[in-house]
Amino acid sequence: MDEDFSLIEYYRRRAPEYESVYGRFDPEIENENQVTAEILKQYLKGRRVLEVACGTGYWTHFLSYTAKEIKATDINKEVIDLAKQKKFNCSVSFQIMDAYNLAFEDKKFNAGLANFWFSHIPKKRINQFIKEFHRVLQPGSRVFITDNHNFQLSGYLGKLVTKKGDENTYKLRQLRDGSEHLVLKNYYTINELVKIFSNHVKGFSKSNVQSSKYFWRVVYELD
Repeated sequence: MDEDFSLIEYYRRRAPEYESVYGRFDPEIENENQVTAEILKQYLKGRRVLEVACGTGYWTHFLSYTAKEIKATDINKEVIDLAKQKKFNCSVSFQIMDAYNLAFEDKKFNAGLANFWFSHIPKKRINQFIKEFHRVLQPGSRVFITDNHNFQLSGYLGKLVTKKGDENTYKLRQLRDGSEHLVLKNYYTINELVKIFSNHVKGFSKSNVQSSKYFWRVVYELD
């Protein structure tokens, strides 16, 4: 099955239980999510933010306390419909959109947000995504990206699966409706993140990567 279609279908069906993962498995994870939210709010404060893969607006809500305005995008109508039901504290608008083909003019925003999306990008499409993301950001824009480390925690989002001849890894996940989905999920070390982003961001180094037990955060400014 096509990787993109499989991922889209999984998150379409997962929409009603989308936020159940946040802080439900371990107090440390809940605490790390709160730390991420606070750093996010301060780093993108006062900015006009493009958010890709916004999901149900979990991170959009936190950021709305400090951002000037947010354009939140996702490929799935189901999650955006849920996001629209939330209350926000700045101007927030939603749009169904492909993260690899953003329907915005060049240099429209001065900040970018992509939380828990990077691990779902096929490795062969990483450069494509970053280039397209940067295309719609102005010089001086701030970017905030966070995602998971590869950790094993009982009951946490499925078994890790590899495929022969495939550079990507996958998680076998089960939803409440009993359906099983093999979802693309790649993990990166700090050194790998530095190598990836150094190709797109001048002066990018380990100082741009914040790492905790369960998650990593990448923060940088564009020239």
